[in-house]
This record gives sequence, structure tokens and C-alpha cells, in this order.
Amino acid sequence: MYSSEYYVPSHITGFFVPYFSDDCLKTGSTGAGVTLSLGLNTKINVYNGNGKVKVKLNGKKMTPSTNPISFKCLNIIKERYPKFITNKDVFIEQESDVPVGSGYGTSASAVLGICFSLKDLVNISVKDCIRIAHEAEVKNLSGLGDVVAEVKGGVEIRKTPGVEGIIENIPATGLKVLSVSLGIKKTGSVLGNQDKIKIIEKCGTKLLKKLVNEPTVEKMMECSKKFTYKTGILSSEILDLIEVISEINSYNASGIMIGEGAFTFIMEEDEKKIVEHLIDIKGDIVISPIGKGLL
Repeated sequence: MYSSEYYVPSHITGFFVPYFSDDCLKTGSTGAGVTLSLGLNTKINVYNGNGKVKVKLNGKKMTPSTNPISFKCLNIIKERYPKFITNKDVFIEQESDVPVGSGYGTSASAVLGICFSLKDLVNISVKDCIRIAHEAEVKNLSGLGDVVAEVKGGVEIRKTPGVEGIIENIPATGLKVLSVSLGIKKTGSVLGNQDKIKIIEKCGTKLLKKLVNEPTVEKMMECSKKFTYKTGILSSEILDLIEVISEINSYNASGIMIGEGAFTFIMEEDEKKIVEHLIDIKGDIVISPIGKGLL
């Protein structure tokens, strides 16, 4: 039996510009976001068998229809490295510390966790772990930039798209990330809407130039908030929540891309005050240190 586990941080995107290519590795996004130290743990057990695959997420049994990303990632590994996985039973258990399907990049955390957990068994290089995870995300239309952002860590500006894209960090010392999730939003519902994509591309491109010229946390949140309002991809309930948080915090709040939630940066001394103001909010409040990258 082979057993391994791997923890991957989560990620919130503040704004983005999608780029699509016939090459999955060149497909991706530019924009900005932040990695959270809270994330998702993957535990894998591999036995001799007949190719059975079982996946559990937060204790619930998953299927290719309820959790396609994990099965898709494993299928890519099977295709690339058949002699290591063929005639093996694979049991995957994943536990998430952040809301799933709500804009925290958990699908990216899941596939990175699978790849790195199987790395020693299958003899996958670190570079190929990242490539396979990114490919699975792109093919599943569940994310474009979360894989590379989680690998990089910190508060990041994704200057060029794809798995080999240029990413730089914005200094952010002494800050935590506070987020409020009100529910699930399918990434594909936005990425598959061409009218929305055109608006996102025009708005996100302008804001990225502004952030590159002034790479600060304050500017990032300002750009993210503008993106949230101008693209119109989040509900009025989230817009109201953004204003509530912005009024009681030193930093602007903004929408979680792509999720039904809001986020901001907070100073440690302000944490208690802000949480008290949000105590009646019907949602999951997540407070996390800024996460480090995987490498």
C-alpha cells in the first residue's frame, strides 16, 4: 500500500482577465489575489486492485458528476503514467478548511493536493505536478489562475497568463484576510458567458495596468472593488455586504471572484471589532493569515 497526504492553501481572486488558448498550459488569467494559509488537505491511499476510485470530500462520497475535478485530475495522471496507476485502487479523502465552491480556489487546492500526494509513487516532477493541476482546472472550467497563485503564495499580481506566467508579490506584512461566504457560485457560469467575458476583459485590463504601476494592498483592493461593481457578476446582497465591511474597516472590501462572498484585509488589532459587527451576517466568516506558496 502507498499512503501520502498533502496540504494546499486556498486562494481568493480580487479581479482577473481570462485568456483562452488551444494550449491548456497557455490558457489562464492575469489579475490579482491573495493566498490564504487555510486550505484543503488531501490524503491518498493506493492499493493493488482493479482500478477502483473512491473520493470523499469533507466526509461525503463524491462521484464524477458531483466532484468532476478530482476524477479529471486522476484520469490525466493515469493517461500520462499508466504503469503506476493501472490495476490500482485509489482512495482519496479531502478535507477543506474553507467553503467549497465559493471562490476560495478549492478545486485548485484539490488537484494540487492529488498531484503532490502521488508525486513520489508516480515519480512526477514538481513542474509536471503544477502543469497537470492547471490542465485539469482549465479542462474542467473551474479556474484559470488559482493553481499558479497557490503555488506562488502571498498577495500576488499575475502579470501574464498560463502555467509559466509572470507573477510578482505585493508586500503585505502584519495583515490577515477576512472573508464572508454566502454560498456557492459555479465558476463556469461566468467563464462560459461570452458577454460577461467581454466586460471582464475590458475592465480587468485597465485595472491591472493601474495596479502594476502602484503595487500596494490598498490599490489592489481599490481595483478589486471597482471590478466588482463594473462587471456586475455578483449579487446585490454581496454589494451590500462589501459596503458594510468597507465602512468598519481600514481597507476596502471587495467581491470574491468567482464566488458569492466578500473579502478584505484586516489588521490584527481590528479583528474583534469587525467580527462583532458581522456577527448577524448569515454566512461563513473565514479569517486566515496570508498563506505561503508551495515551493
